[in-house]
Amino acid sequence: MSKLAQYLPKKAFEHLQENPDSVLIDVRTEAENKFVGRPLDCIFVPWVDEPDWEPHPNDFIAAIKRFIGEREQVLDTEIILICRSGYRSDDAGRCLINNGFTNVSHVVSGFEGDLDEQDQRGNVNGWRHDGMPWNQC
Repeated sequence: MSKLAQYLPKKAFEHLQENPDSVLIDVRTEAENKFVGRPLDCIFVPWVDEPDWEPHPNDFIAAIKRFIGEREQVLDTEIILICRSGYRSDDAGRCLINNGFTNVSHVVSGFEGDLDEQDQRGNVNGWRHDGMPWNQC
């Protein structure tokens, strides 16, 4: 069985640049994408979301396969997952590996990063803090 790799934002971005067949999948909620922003050129597939805030692994896997299913070796596609701070992307990545995906990693500090001394995100690390490309729609 494959192991879930962990990358800091810069390393994840380098992987995406070096391998044009790789995909960045944002597993945060729709509200986070709308109000906080999102990495450029990512695919949005929530791990949990409204109304029940529970993971639905089969739906998640089906959505990922729909987005990348045109590829010859879908289960071997390099997938890099990102969430707010690295916890949901870790869970989602383990789900993918347990279901046959072989090249899965996640951004350990996530999009917003770890909490600072005032319990705020975005000031310590994370995709946005580290200067990786993102936007807010």
